[in-house]
Order: sequence, then structure tokens, then C-alpha cells
Amino acid sequence: SCASNDSDVAFAFVNFDGVDFNEEEINDKTTQGNEQDEDYRRICETDQAASNPVEKKCMSNQNDNDVDVKHVTNKNLVDACNTMIMGKDTHEKSEPSKNLSSELATLSYEKVLAAEIILDEEAKYAIKEEERILMNDCYLGQIEDEKDDENIASSVLDESGTIRRIRESSKLLSQGHYIDILNGPTSTDLLADDDENPDVTLTASQKVRRCVLQYCTTVAKCVEVELFAVAALNLFIQLNYTGPSIHHGGVLRPGKEEKMTDSIMSINPHPLFTSCLKCRVGQSMMMDGDGSDNNNQELPIDPTFRNAVHAELSVDGEWPCPVSKYPYFLLLARSILSTLADPNRPDWSQYLLEDVEDKVVIRKQNSGNFYEPPSAIFVACAESLSCAPIWCARAIVAHSRLLQCDEPSVTLWRAAKKEFDVCLMKYCENVEKDEENLLACKILLEYGLAQHHFDIEKKGKPFFWRALRHSNLNVEVTGAEGRRTKYQKKATAQMLVKAKPTKDVQKVNDSVNKENIGKQEVKLEEDTILLDKVKYVEEGDNVHFQLTILQQTVLLALCLDVKNDNPMDGLTAEQMGAYLERVLQQHDDWMVYATGLLERAWLESERNHTRERALLQLQALADQHTNRLTFTQSTFQAAVEDSAPPQERLRNIHYIVYPPRWSILKDLAERYAKIGIVTSAAEFFEEIELWDEVVECYRRAGKEKKAEEVVRKRLMESETPRMWSALGDITGEVSCYEKALELSYGKFSSAYVALGKYYTDKGDLNQAVEHYKMAVHIKPLSPHVWFRLGTLSMRLEDWETALQAFTEVVQQEPEEGDAWANVAAIHMHNKNPQEAYPALNESLKLNRNNWRVWISKLYTCMDLKKYDEAIQACFVLIDFKAKKNESEGVPSLEEKVVKALVGGAIKSFNDANDSRDTSATESARRTLGRVRDLLAALRTSMKEPWLFEISSYFSECIGRADLALDVKEYRSLLNFRGWETDLVMLQRICRVLSQIAELHFEENDREQLKKFNFLVNGVVKRVKAA
Repeated sequence: SCASNDSDVAFAFVNFDGVDFNEEEINDKTTQGNEQDEDYRRICETDQAASNPVEKKCMSNQNDNDVDVKHVTNKNLVDACNTMIMGKDTHEKSEPSKNLSSELATLSYEKVLAAEIILDEEAKYAIKEEERILMNDCYLGQIEDEKDDENIASSVLDESGTIRRIRESSKLLSQGHYIDILNGPTSTDLLADDDENPDVTLTASQKVRRCVLQYCTTVAKCVEVELFAVAALNLFIQLNYTGPSIHHGGVLRPGKEEKMTDSIMSINPHPLFTSCLKCRVGQSMMMDGDGSDNNNQELPIDPTFRNAVHAELSVDGEWPCPVSKYPYFLLLARSILSTLADPNRPDWSQYLLEDVEDKVVIRKQNSGNFYEPPSAIFVACAESLSCAPIWCARAIVAHSRLLQCDEPSVTLWRAAKKEFDVCLMKYCENVEKDEENLLACKILLEYGLAQHHFDIEKKGKPFFWRALRHSNLNVEVTGAEGRRTKYQKKATAQMLVKAKPTKDVQKVNDSVNKENIGKQEVKLEEDTILLDKVKYVEEGDNVHFQLTILQQTVLLALCLDVKNDNPMDGLTAEQMGAYLERVLQQHDDWMVYATGLLERAWLESERNHTRERALLQLQALADQHTNRLTFTQSTFQAAVEDSAPPQERLRNIHYIVYPPRWSILKDLAERYAKIGIVTSAAEFFEEIELWDEVVECYRRAGKEKKAEEVVRKRLMESETPRMWSALGDITGEVSCYEKALELSYGKFSSAYVALGKYYTDKGDLNQAVEHYKMAVHIKPLSPHVWFRLGTLSMRLEDWETALQAFTEVVQQEPEEGDAWANVAAIHMHNKNPQEAYPALNESLKLNRNNWRVWISKLYTCMDLKKYDEAIQACFVLIDFKAKKNESEGVPSLEEKVVKALVGGAIKSFNDANDSRDTSATESARRTLGRVRDLLAALRTSMKEPWLFEISSYFSECIGRADLALDVKEYRSLLNFRGWETDLVMLQRICRVLSQIAELHFEENDREQLKKFNFLVNGVVKRVKAA
């Protein structure tokens, strides 16, 4: 068995005692005196003297001191041999554990089919209003200002309060007044507090689902609730991605006041969720008793409330970013939109295993599963919505980007993929009209960007190019002569992107101030030698056609594809720079222009002449999230008046890859650290609570103790699970991880993994196993944690759990060869060679340089009577033995293996010959030829007496008596120390002498008999002398 390079836990040493090859004895001659002294037999067993048996790596340790050679007695010539014998471990043997397969049991729910409904005038108008506002990304500008279909509205508005709410919500969405919607009458009716019969066991997301199912009895109410959810999502994106902040940070003119703080305090959270989110009404924003300056800056949030929200947003054991702003609104939006877009699908807290046409299958949870099925009427109303799938997909992408994890959540990707697939079928097939082309372009662009965020293969490349085909745009990447610097005389080749619309661009009459958008750019210093733009020799190359904003986002997507599809070298940077230069020719949209500036800053930070501007540009883009006066926005005009309003910033945010503020700060900190400004980098990392990076920066600055002081100081102000876990990593105190689990309500899988490693290091493997089980229960898609669980279970001889764990590993990571090897090892221990054989083949397919796996395959093939493959394994082991030195522990082939192989091959040939099966006989004859070659190879590398005995016997059996007599065996026996007094060895020598005598008598060669007489006399004299 082998250890994974990803694991710091060594594999167990597996006992294969009792495995029988069921081979018959070769003949009476060779079975007599078959027992050997311990000096002849060797098997691998655990090195009890290893200093740390838990952390040894059988795979990668160059010394391989975990294997010892010991001599044992052989009882039968053709008995099976053991690959490894497990030494008596000092750890207590674990109880055959709770079977993980039972712990990971499943539940199945039948899907509710939609009822047949007829859309009335109210429903038709509601859907039309939904498409008008949501299909235009909640931005109407001056295009459709107060233009409605009066013929429909006049009759519907008089009798429908729901339509009034929809119209009011649409208006507020287009104006960016999201808090007003969340404070409006929809909030009061939808999230009504049930004081008479509250259910304290439900989480916030479960309560939202129940409220939506009960409230949405018509299509119009579904639209009303959908607009409410979109307002919550937009508010979350505004506060974390685009800005501006709702807190002015003290930047006010005299006589001008803002009252947003009181409004948001009352809905963060809504009163219905104060109990389940551990928050008192109005206290989520109030930490200080003094509220005199509440509007000047953003107030700290109650850590208990924040941790409760993060616990509900955690997915697969991954925790949300601790510095995100108002994550409650994302929780609210996700809960509503997932219910509307797919009523039959459980929320993200349930691990979905299967979603087919008529049922859903989820994994059973120890704490219980919540799933409230929708009514048939609700399903029908929800399916009538036009925009719920795309907005649900957007909320899922925002949810995924909120999580701080090394790999994107598979659970969220499955949910997002399903919604995007619905949109593809609905809007991207049989496209003919211009409006349909633009909508299809948007859907394809978003789907490609989602694949980029979730790190799916090709990262959206096919969808970017499909979006280009629908965008009415021709793009050509070419080259042209031009100058980059002020004093450059000779023009050189420059990469150029030419983009030309295939149709005339309609001029849009909106209120966007393009001059203010352009002010986001940080200009080059006057004394720099670089030009602001490349000056091309041909004047036609300096002329650029006017593009729509959507066409500009397509160019940004193609630029991203260049980055994803190529190594990050000079040529890739030049090609990306050409795309960005073309996009930055126009500044029609605040966030599209900001994205171009951001990506250009990433490229320029690698160049000496532009690094300073790049860092300032990154700082400026990070500052525009807030309204505070900073180095890059030092006046009220820059911070507030020249800043775009929320609705303008959000209009195209879903078609670009613009990071949240914490990601921009992380990127800026990494670039500061890269050029040696580690203290400033540490301050940025501290602001976004990346404690591992804080520790590393202070270590590089020679301030090792500063990191712990910073973490403890922040913990006194606000506690988060990640912060406590970071303190545990610094101090090694187990109580820190336990506190992290307490704050996360047991949902922070990283803390369980850390505890598992802690108890492993302490030698308490039973405790370690329990914590690893909790980790994989919370986050099942963790192959490295499953691997550790499997290794420890093998050490504790809990083979059922070990098999389950390694099976999960190979299902999630099919190229993990070490896991395949351990699946085989467990099957071999369980005397199940049929199952071990394919696992061994998979392991060797991935890594053919592991001699332990070849030994396992040798014995498995012997057990299955696959002698040809067994011979192949023998040759490989001989090569390993010749190439590697003895300290690496590659064992020699054992006597019983070679004897069993010879006996089995001869028996197979005899059986095939008796059956008169020509093909089988030919196959068996070829096997005998391979056995002969194997014995010849062994005789050149080994001088063991038994080898010559087997060779002699084999030659006799195949009719080559002239090769059967080999005095080398006799001589090798005489070289054994103390044979004169060893009864077993004397029997062997006498048997060899008898065989030699019989052959000489048959040949009737007097000369040879005289020599044999001297041979016998020499043996007798030495025995008497002893």
C-alpha cells in the first residue's frame, strides 16, 4: 500500500495472511524437506523502530525505512506468500466503525408537476413588466421613461394592488433605490412574523422558502416577490462589487444629510429572522451605544449575527468571505430565487446527488433534512416567469464568488448549470430577430463567464465565441507598425485588434456622463517616455468604430479567453493588451471601463515603466467602492459628485469579470509583497482577514510575534471562525479550532480537518478519524480528506470505512494512483482478489514505478492463476532490484512464489494438454517459455539453492533431463553455514545427491560415478567431523 503525496498521513501496513493460491504440490520429490530455515524466507513487516509511523510516506520517502526483512519458515512448496504483515500496533483496534455508507444514506423526493393554469390580464401584465425591467438589467435610462401599455394598465391597476407594487418596484429598481423596496409593503406581507406558531427549528433559508410557497398564489405575486429578490441581490452586489457605499464616510456638504443607516438597520435582518440568525431587532448594525455619528462611517456588525448568516451561506464546508458587506441580502435573494426558478429543488444546504425528471435524491443529514414540497399551482405560476432562471443563476455565481475556497463548489456549479441550460433552451435556439440576438449574446456571455468562475474545462471559450456570433461584431487580431514611446523614431510591429460592427449602432439616449467615467483612469506621469496610446503609422489603424456596450463586453470576454488559453508570457500580455486598448477607446459604461482599467493594471504591474501607475490604478479602483476621502479620491467632487449611481454601475456587471473589493485588495497586497513592500501588504491582508498571508508578510518583515498580536486584537473586536482557525494555526492550541466550530455552528470543515491533523500528530487516531468523518460529512467533495480518513482507518483495521473512503477518492479523483493501490490492498486483505485486480491495474496505469504495487499485482495474479501477468510482474521486480540499491527495500522474489509459479504453469500445461484444446495448449506452452526465461534471469541475479532446485525440476518436467543436473545447487547448499548439524539442510543435500546419483546410473557413465563417489565421501567426512 502506498501514501498519497497530498497527504501527510502514512498508509497502514496491510496483513494478507491466509490468502491461498490453492496450487497442488509439484511432486513428491520437491515436497520432501520443504521446510527451510528462516535465513531463506523473507517477508515485509512493519518497522516498529520507525520514529514516527504515522507521518511516514511509503510512496515518497527516499529511505523507505518502514520495511524490515525477516526470515520465517515455509510450510508448503506452493503456498501463497504474503505481501506485507502488519506488526502489532500500539494503537487500540477500533470498533468496526459506523459504516460511512449508512452515514451517507440518501433521501428521495418525488417532484410536483405543474397544474394547468390560464394567464389572466393581471398575469400577462405582470410578466410583461417583469421582462421590461429585468431583461434590461434593471436599467431603463431615458429610453422607456414612464412608457407603459395604457390599454392593459388602465383596467388592471384599478383592481390589483399587486400590480401597483410591481410598478413601484420596477421604478425603484431602475433608480437604484433597493433599500426602499426591501423596506416596502412586499417585505411586510411576504416576511410576516408568525408570532402565534413560530417554528424555531427552521433556518432562515427554510423560512424564506416557506414564506414564498405560501405567499405566491398567483403569477403576479410571483413577479412581485421576484423583483423583491432582485433588489436584495443588487444591493449585495452594489455593496461588495460596484459601489458606491451607502455610508458616506463623512463626505457631506453642509446641510446635506443621509438617512440610509436607519433604513437598512431595520431590514438587516428582517424581523422574521432575528431569532434564527441570533440577532435582536435593530442590533445587527449597533455595537456602540452612541449613535450620534452613525452616518459618518459603516458601523461594525454583530459578530454572532454575521456568523449565523455565514453559516447558512456556507456550502460543502466552505466558509464565506468574512469581510463581505451585508451577506444577509444575498441569503435572502438566493433563498427566494432558487424557490422561484426551481421549486422542486432543495436549497444549497442539502447535498444533491441526483436530479432527474421525476425525483430528486439528496444525502441524508444527521441533523435532519428540510424539504417542503411546493403546490402544483405554485409550480405552474413559477414556471410562467421569464427571468427567474437567469437571475437565479446570477445569484448562484455571486454565492460561489463569496466563498473562500481553493476550488469552486461543485454543488453550486450543478445548480448554476441547470439554470443556464434552461436559459439556453429558452433564449438561444432558433434566434432570428435583432432583439433575440442581443439576448442570446448576453446569455451565452454570462454562461461562459460562469464557467470561468467555476473553473470548468475550457473556461467558457465555446460560449464566448458563440456570443461573438450573436453580437453583430467582426473582430480581427492583426499587426501594424506603430510607436509606443515619445522619442521612438523607427516604427515597430504592434499587435492590433480591429473591431467593426456588422450593423449600424443605434444611438442610445441615456443619462450617462461619459466624461466622469473617463476620470477613473490614472494617467501616466508627464516625465514618462511612454505614450498614452500606441501611435500607428497608418492613420486608418488609429480610427476606431463606435461599439455598443455589449460588444465591448464581448471583447473583454475574448481578452479573458486569451489569458485562460495561453501561458502568461510576453506574447499573451501583448495580445491581451491589444484587446484592452480597443475597449478603452470608449468609456460608455462605468464598470466596463473599470474592468478594462483593472485588467490593464494587472498587465502593467509586470513592467518597470508602468508599475507605479498600475498600483495607483488598483488603489483607485478599490477606493471607488467607498465614499471616503482617500489618496486617489481626495475631494468631495471625486468621491461623490463624479461617481456613477448604483443603477448605472450594475447595468452590465453580469457580463464582465469584475472582482469584489476584497479580491482587488488581495491582488494589490500580493503585488506590494512581490516588490518587497511587505508591511503595507500585511495591512491590506489584515483588512480582508487573510491571516495566513498576514503571518507570512510579518515573518518576512522580521515581526513574527506581530501576527499573533494582530489576530488576538481583532478577535477582541469581532470573532469569526476563520480568525479562530488562523490563531490555532499560529499557536497550535486545539481550543481555537473548537471555538471556530462553535461560531460556525459546526459547519466550518477546515476546523475539523485541522483537528484531525492535530490528533493524528498526537497519536490519537480514533479522535482523528472522528473529526475527519465530520469534515467529509460537511464537505463530501474533499478527496484529500477522504484519503487521510482511509489511511487512518487502515491503521485502525477498520477496513469497511477505509474502503468507503478510498472509493470516494477514486470517484472524485480517478487519477489518484495511490488511492487505487489502497483499494486493491483492502480487497486483498479481505481475500477478494477479483476486486483487487482491476484496482491494481488502474494504479499501475497511473504510476508504474511503485514496486509495492507490483508485488501486490504479482500475488493477486497468482491467486487468479493469471501466470503470464505474474511473470511480467516478476521481470519488473527484477529490474527494480537491479536499478535500486538495497536501502530502498525492494525485496527479492520469494521461493514459494517462484515454486508456485512453476508448479501452476506446469499444471496448466498438463490440464490443457489432457483436454486436447489446441489453443489452450499453445498458450500454456508459451507460458512455460516465459517461465524458462524468468528462471534464467533469476539465476543471473540470485545464487539461492532453492532456485537451482526449481530450475532442475522445471527442466526435468519439460523433458530436458540434460539440463536437470546442476551441481551449482549442491555447491550453494554446502556454502550454507552449519549445514553439517542442520537436519533440514542435511535432508536437502541428501536429496540432491540422490538425484545426481540416479541420473548417473541412468547414463551408466563410470567416469561420472567415480567423481560422484568422491563427492559423497567429502560430504560424509564433513558430517563426521562436525
